[in-house]
Amino acid sequence: MKLDMKGLAILALIAGVLAFFLLMPSQGLKGIPSALNVQTIDGESLNLDTLKGKPYMLVFWSTTCPGCVGEIPALQALDKKMQGTGFRIIAVAMPYDEAPEVKAMRTQKGITYTVAHDQSGDLAKQFDVRVTPTSFLVDANGTIAVQKLGEWNPTELEQKVLALLKG
Repeated sequence: MKLDMKGLAILALIAGVLAFFLLMPSQGLKGIPSALNVQTIDGESLNLDTLKGKPYMLVFWSTTCPGCVGEIPALQALDKKMQGTGFRIIAVAMPYDEAPEVKAMRTQKGITYTVAHDQSGDLAKQFDVRVTPTSFLVDANGTIAVQKLGEWNPTELEQKVLALLKG
């Protein structure tokens, strides 16, 4: 079998361009849409407007994403460390996750921070989430301070959160 190097190069170029545009973060979302509700895995409705006044983290994740699952211990440690500061972590499971899987992961990993499930996919669309994990650090005014694709370095994340808490 003879390899067609020119064809292979063109295919690689097309794949690279597609990956660039699919994974490129959107610069359009600067703040959290008003009156936005998040449905927790326990069926409670959380209006993100009620969180104004304190910073929080919104992280879109999936039970099938190795990076997302690998990041849980760091998020759990941060949540424990930030108790009493008003900072919250809200993990939003993707629509392709099944609710029983999300609940089982919460139990298995001992997650104590808020876990939500975007069953309709509307929330992920509003935030233009294309890959998991995708995180948003939101300041006390409800403005997105940091948007990150991929896993956090735990030290860097803690420093950013502490900076948000200082204002």
